[in-house]
Amino acid sequence: MFPKTVFIFLYIFGVSLLQAKNNTVYNDEYVPRVVNGKPGKLGDVPYQVAFKTLIKRSRIYTTFCGGTIIGPTKLLSAAHCFSENPNACQKLCGGGGTPKTLSHKYAVAGNLRNRGYYQEFDSEANGQWRKMKHVVYPPTYAFPKDDIAIVFLFKPFVYNSYVNYVPHAIRLTDYHGKCLVSGYGRISNKASSDKLLLADLTLIPMVRCNQMHRRNMRRFICTSSKFTDVGKGDSGGPLVCMNTGDPNEQPGKGVLVGIVSGHRYHVGSFFTRVSSFRSYIERNKSPRNEKHAIIFLATIYTILAIFISFYLLFINTKYN
Repeated sequence: MFPKTVFIFLYIFGVSLLQAKNNTVYNDEYVPRVVNGKPGKLGDVPYQVAFKTLIKRSRIYTTFCGGTIIGPTKLLSAAHCFSENPNACQKLCGGGGTPKTLSHKYAVAGNLRNRGYYQEFDSEANGQWRKMKHVVYPPTYAFPKDDIAIVFLFKPFVYNSYVNYVPHAIRLTDYHGKCLVSGYGRISNKASSDKLLLADLTLIPMVRCNQMHRRNMRRFICTSSKFTDVGKGDSGGPLVCMNTGDPNEQPGKGVLVGIVSGHRYHVGSFFTRVSSFRSYIERNKSPRNEKHAIIFLATIYTILAIFISFYLLFINTKYN
């Protein structure tokens, strides 16, 4: 028989594995949305994805975050779009987006509308709607640190003129000039655009970025807020640059250099630098099997519990 303390230990561990609440946490200051942009047209940004969730007591879906297609079933976004109260496995392995949190949520490409009804079949008018299979993000994520997520789909996107991938940056570069950001823009304090907006943002050199934010911003990209910017509500969207010299850039496609992460009032916006996560992106080629991770961790804890029980039994025998 195991000692009572061992059973308590195993019970607490089991609860920590099973407990995962469906609470997506947002900080009002750091949930961006494109502002002062121009309306986009189908095909302008074929790599753009809108993550949509069902509005309560309706059949209408609305965009809660943006994303980028980097493969038929592989997308990039921001971790804070999918983060939740992590269980023990997620803390050790990294990840989120359980079946519960991904229910009634879709990744939509080739669609310019902020809101709409679910479409089972692909069409030029309604785009392509895909169910999300799994989401992973770094175990070290703590906003804004390591704010990147990889989203996997059950069914691949079908590439065409309006839906396609964009290469992601793999080399650290101090970008200059202007790059393109896209999202569903805030047009007032209470209203947001019904259509996808595009904006050219001026990038700020790394040294100046560090000074503005008073911290090491090597793993971020900073932009100027003088004319166009990101505002509340479209985190996870793409920042794409042309003619960067990145080995992964393809002619005519540009390269994904940043993921919309946050905005600091009176300072400016910042994007997760994609090239800083090259290894993480390439390592996660397929969805992580959480069942295997849970079995592995449960086995370790069981062995540990057995060892502790024998040790306690030995101590009791020795001193009694």
